[in-house]
Amino acid sequence: MPTNLKSDSGNLIGETIRKDTTFDALRPLIRNPKLISTEKGKNISYWVEMQKNGVQDGQSGGLFFGVSHVNPGKIGNEFNFTKGHFHQSIDTGEYYWGIKGHGLLILHDLNAEEHVEEVVPGRVLYIPGKVAHRLVNIGDDVLSVGAVWQSISGHQYFKSNIFSTRIIADGTGWKMDKE
Repeated sequence: MPTNLKSDSGNLIGETIRKDTTFDALRPLIRNPKLISTEKGKNISYWVEMQKNGVQDGQSGGLFFGVSHVNPGKIGNEFNFTKGHFHQSIDTGEYYWGIKGHGLLILHDLNAEEHVEEVVPGRVLYIPGKVAHRLVNIGDDVLSVGAVWQSISGHQYFKSNIFSTRIIADGTGWKMDKE
């Protein structure tokens, strides 16, 4: 059965896999984790929907298609973000494109150099191999970002924060805050 992408919401319709990430899972990455709400129903930071295409993680020659949805909001003055990751197969790249909302993509290379790209509907971003990447929602709505990556890529998540750039509210919008 094919999967469809709802263009207004970025939701996938059809046979999909959904993985939720809670703020609790982000606790070691957040500047002020004591501000995390444990109120039921308010603890989902982001979720990822993936097309069920029969390809297995690590399988050579396959592709995965998915959409990341990052809830709006802040923890203290820090905007909500995804864990961020390198690929286990570190040389593999990935495509992201904005579907809904307003966000930023933080890119972190092997030399710990970082830069930020804006994510808006219709913008396509290429993430080369050897670059860790994290999404940040700086808008008032859910940020939905499409992605395509190789099935051999894998994900290497971090137990502590490798990203030195934090995106914080500055009263009129956002600013980068380097640690």
